[in-house]
Amino acid sequence: MLQYKAVDKTTLGLIKAIQSVPEFKALKLVGGTNLALQIGHRKSVDIDLFGKLELDSSFIVKKLKKIGNLKVISLSKTINIFFLNNIKVDIVNYPYKWLNNPIISDRIKLASLNDIAAMKLSAITNRGSKKDFIDIYFLLKKLSLKQMLLLYLQKYSEGNEFLVLKSLGYFDDAESEPMPFMFEKTEWSEVKNKIKQTVSEY
Repeated sequence: MLQYKAVDKTTLGLIKAIQSVPEFKALKLVGGTNLALQIGHRKSVDIDLFGKLELDSSFIVKKLKKIGNLKVISLSKTINIFFLNNIKVDIVNYPYKWLNNPIISDRIKLASLNDIAAMKLSAITNRGSKKDFIDIYFLLKKLSLKQMLLLYLQKYSEGNEFLVLKSLGYFDDAESEPMPFMFEKTEWSEVKNKIKQTVSEY
């Protein structure tokens, strides 16, 4: 059952509206909003939809304009970024394999927890946000670091385990970012210490 407390009704409505477009059927909800709906640890607003989607950006724009008030931020063959009814929406033509079948609940198609774990490790190798580290902290309550790294390497054949482990100890970029609204009392210092301890024990 999805944790509806974690995501506003407006965001949920937009996810359902976008995923109901036949040409967008390959899109799966990923990112923090996916994880928040699955485990209910924090509030999340942004919509990240990934899947094999070989459509012109102009076609995507046309379809989204039918759903709501659209502001285009950037368009490309791979990544399209918008604000739809003032909510940030990323639509990504995603080449990587999915580790598990999607979870389909209440007309929402979500990538599996295993896929999200792998994608979160990939995200922190680029630039780890505070939300990413918090998500990893909560994922570590469900999966071991070894399990998460195996999933990461299964999903990303060119993945670099050493880079992930190094990135898990680099918090500088995240320090100045605000804490998201948490449903469970969570201190940033606790998040960092738990991740550092887990890496040191690996």
